[in-house]
Order: sequence, then C-alpha cells, then structure tokens
Amino acid sequence: MDICRHEDTDIAGRFAVLLWALWSNRNSSVWTEKKETGRAVGVKAQHLWTEWKIVQQNQHNHRLGEQQQQELMWQKPSFGWYKCNVDAGFHGESNKTSAGWCLRDHSGLFVMAGTSWSQGKCSIIEGESMALLD
Repeated sequence: MDICRHEDTDIAGRFAVLLWALWSNRNSSVWTEKKETGRAVGVKAQHLWTEWKIVQQNQHNHRLGEQQQQELMWQKPSFGWYKCNVDAGFHGESNKTSAGWCLRDHSGLFVMAGTSWSQGKCSIIEGESMALLD
C-alpha cells in the first residue's frame, strides 16, 4: 500500500494498526460470531498504537544508554476482551525465524497459543506478524 511508503511513520503506523484491528474483528465475526462495534474497534486500535509507541520510546531510550529501569508487568485486558502477546526469535546458524503467540482472557487466564517457524531471517515485525497468520 502506498500509504505506508508516502506518509510519515505515525500515520502509516496508525493505519496499519487500524487495519489489523478491523481484520481481527472480521475474524472474530466469522469464527466466533462475536463482532465489536466500530467504536470498540477504533478504541482497540488506538490502545494498541499507544502501547506500541510507548515500547518504541522505551527501546529508543535504552539504545541511547539511559539507565532508566522500569518494571513492566503484563496487564490484563479490559472485561470482555482478549489479549494476544506475540514474540519472534531468529536463529542465525540455521537461518530460521520462529514465532509464537499466547491468547489470554480478561481474567488473565490462558485461552490458546501457537508457534510457527519459517526459513530465512525476518525483521522483528515480520516475524511477529507471521505468528499471527498461522
């Protein structure tokens, strides 16, 4: 999509997160017959974008050598929501990317999880995105 090439990072990022939230809502509608309102999807997208920006700022500060330490703890999603955590790993010696995800409900209880791997080394965002596709 051209928006990701021709707009600044903030606009392209918000757009990508909104597309993901819409895609996720569509899948929920198809597979579990649960569909959120447009407002709820928008709020979810805004929340995800805000969290992503905070993490990016924390990583940027860490790279600058600042010695700020924060204890970040996993937080439960709001009532009625699920939270999906994703991670990817890169294995240079075997030229593979592994990825995994874990879904928890609003009580923090495990719902389901999955793992995958692919040949080749990807970027972090590509590896984590691949986990969501499987």
